[in-house]
Amino acid sequence: MHVGGVVAADAPDPAAEQRAGVRALGFGVAGLVPQRHLEELRGLDVSTGESGDGVEQATVARNYTLWRNPDDRDDPVNEADLDEARRAALEEDPPWPRPTWLVEAARRLRFPMLWEAVATHWHSGAADALDPARVLTDHVQSVLVNQYREAHALPDVVEEHWPVVVDERSVQSGHPVLVDGVERRGFVLDTDPFVLGLATVLDDGRVLTAVLPRDDLGLLTVAFDSSASLD
Repeated sequence: MHVGGVVAADAPDPAAEQRAGVRALGFGVAGLVPQRHLEELRGLDVSTGESGDGVEQATVARNYTLWRNPDDRDDPVNEADLDEARRAALEEDPPWPRPTWLVEAARRLRFPMLWEAVATHWHSGAADALDPARVLTDHVQSVLVNQYREAHALPDVVEEHWPVVVDERSVQSGHPVLVDGVERRGFVLDTDPFVLGLATVLDDGRVLTAVLPRDDLGLLTVAFDSSASLD
């Protein structure tokens, strides 16, 4: 979700309307189980594909702020590794009033984020319309080219396609994924040095994928709620 330009001080939080729109799609959206080191961000990442009958497929991803020391949020250990220019830009207040939700969103940019950490992929057609290996690979690729571009020495801009960073042929099946307190047969993409990718097919045909930073796995409970709240 992107908000640009000057936003009126009394402007409503667009995340509320966005979440209502996702609820109207009519399927559950998975997320990580509640845990001490994570706080979900209000904004979701949503993409849809439509046919003549309406929305045919959709992907909804959740984002989280990571608190390395959740007991003291002012602890500098919680802050992201920002360059001086970025830090200065975040600390500079504009000369006009901003809505509370926008001030908070800007403040959160000072802290590390698990971007598109958990995604739910839905299709209105057959139960096997979604290939879990493919959607997992696409999810990992998206996170890497958006969040680990420098680490992978990727160009800032490409004219047509990003370089392929992960390969669908590396997805392994049979990996357990804990959902709703039950271990499900899942998939793992474990070839990238920076992130771990997981996936499983839920009973109603939705595919859950997760891309988690390896450096922070020790702080995370890798367990999922198949239909986490959108309130």
